[in-house]
Amino acid sequence: MKNHFIFILVLSVLSFNCKEISNKKNTLETVFEMSNGKETATYDETILYYTTLAKKFKSINIDSYGETDSGLPLHLVTINSAGNFNFEEIRKSQRIVLINNGIHPGESDGIDATMMLFRDLANGTIEIPENTVIATIPIYNIGGSLNRNSTTRTNQNGPVSYGFRGNARNYDLNRDFIKADTKNARSFTEIFHKVKPDVFIDNHVSNGADYQYTLTHLFTQHNKLGGPLGKFVHDSVMPTLESKLRAKQWDITPYVNVFNRTPESGFSQFMDHPRYSTGYTTLFNTIGMMV
Repeated sequence: MKNHFIFILVLSVLSFNCKEISNKKNTLETVFEMSNGKETATYDETILYYTTLAKKFKSINIDSYGETDSGLPLHLVTINSAGNFNFEEIRKSQRIVLINNGIHPGESDGIDATMMLFRDLANGTIEIPENTVIATIPIYNIGGSLNRNSTTRTNQNGPVSYGFRGNARNYDLNRDFIKADTKNARSFTEIFHKVKPDVFIDNHVSNGADYQYTLTHLFTQHNKLGGPLGKFVHDSVMPTLESKLRAKQWDITPYVNVFNRTPESGFSQFMDHPRYSTGYTTLFNTIGMMV
């Protein structure tokens, strides 16, 4: 039960309301903040930001792994108040959350939000949950992030410029996890099996769809996950997250497929097969959630 409580606490922290952050002076403003929410950080700006955090705070570490189709490695940034970044040692006594950002770089919210989250955790603006380590892949689709434009998401409300959905070889990386045709997927596998997270979060944006909710969540299907862990996700995690966000007046609902059908025909839950990020991570009993 202690581990379950810690997980719920972590989700509560990750769903914080920016308006509730204290007015502690920040000397590490992100591109998103400096532009009043109109711009998102480039790939180079993002990696430089985390490198700066790692130099400033002993609780943050940045590493690189493998190679992507762009020729550049994936980065892994970890925050641990104990300053220990050996995952074999960490998992003996702490729970691990892995956040993936920029799988579709035009859906940039998670890239910027995680930068701010790590800064605020490191400087004490937000308290790091006890016995919890948080790691992030800052930008997974590096090739797409480098291919910036302002025209491929005409229905989306900002930012001024953003990355492209396809990677350097025009693969949709959220269809490639189990088959691993791309170097990105193979490097992700290396990171995932090194970290072995208890919880995996993959940040997306609704791609210009007119959702009437602030957020949608896509937990891996509890009946597919199965057993006590599936029951825990369905009976404890989802309702707790929803109630905490509702208390902050942030409406959230499960993500459903609504394309090319009428409401009268009903909505089906999205099936995250292992080619998708959370479908892959669930194969290893990691709780997965797309946001």
